[in-house]
Amino acid sequence: RSSHIKSERNSFPVFPVAKGKKTHLQAAADDEQQPPPSTKGRARFSSSSAGAPSTNSVDSILSTISSDKAGIVFGLIGLAIAFVNRLLSIDFDATDVTDTAETMGRQSRSDLLAVFAAGAVLLNGISKLDVTSALAETVQLEGEMLTNGPIIKNDWEVMKQDLTWALESVLSATPARAAVLLVHDNSNNRWIPHALAGVVPYEESLRWTIPTATIRSTPVLDRFLSGKVKESYLPTLQALPGKVEFTYLPPNAQEALLLPVQSGENDEKRVVLVLGSDTAKSFTPRDIAWCQVLASRIGTFV
Repeated sequence: RSSHIKSERNSFPVFPVAKGKKTHLQAAADDEQQPPPSTKGRARFSSSSAGAPSTNSVDSILSTISSDKAGIVFGLIGLAIAFVNRLLSIDFDATDVTDTAETMGRQSRSDLLAVFAAGAVLLNGISKLDVTSALAETVQLEGEMLTNGPIIKNDWEVMKQDLTWALESVLSATPARAAVLLVHDNSNNRWIPHALAGVVPYEESLRWTIPTATIRSTPVLDRFLSGKVKESYLPTLQALPGKVEFTYLPPNAQEALLLPVQSGENDEKRVVLVLGSDTAKSFTPRDIAWCQVLASRIGTFV
């Protein structure tokens, strides 16, 4: 079995982490690191970040007319003109009600078309704005940071090296700050943590057991008992049941990503990888896809 694990691991382009060295995944993550983005939302004109202006006067004029700035300006001017024209067209001294009603009807149809046209130009300009949505604030997770690597139960000691590589890689290459591997105990019908990495709760009892006195059911984890769920992503943990179910994560974890760890040799064994982060809505589709690949890799030796 150990030789099988060794050959499987060697076929993967990333090797177990040696002290003082980084895996290929960690190195790639370091290369892609960017300065921390602002948490405030903003909107700017896309034309302000355009390249060098064209030397052709016709192209410059067409580019200016079709820009977001021109769309917003022309749209507002059109709406203002339609409003002023509507006010000026009202005849307050009219005595013939029939003629006035007919004239106002034609004017109303013209004003309506003008408002639609100006509104379309305005919306087109707004749609071209470069909008950056506000990001959630990053919090300091409450718990103990495992500086000496993951802690793993004794019955998984034979695969400690592989699990250390996997858990440290996922913490280095994704927004996850806490990682827990749970196994479903069919005899007692409950989930039991078997490996932890990153930030863990201060209370020792919360690291290895889910308190049945306060948590009578685990609906989020139980979705994986069917074997048909690919992942379960909770971008915020402010609502039930996610707010109280993840007792093995830091109490102020902002989000959670749950991934099934499936083994081809034992399909009835349910193992789930739970990742917690210090920033809400920080997992991108690319992060989730990467974690799915890593979870399937863990399934080859768990």
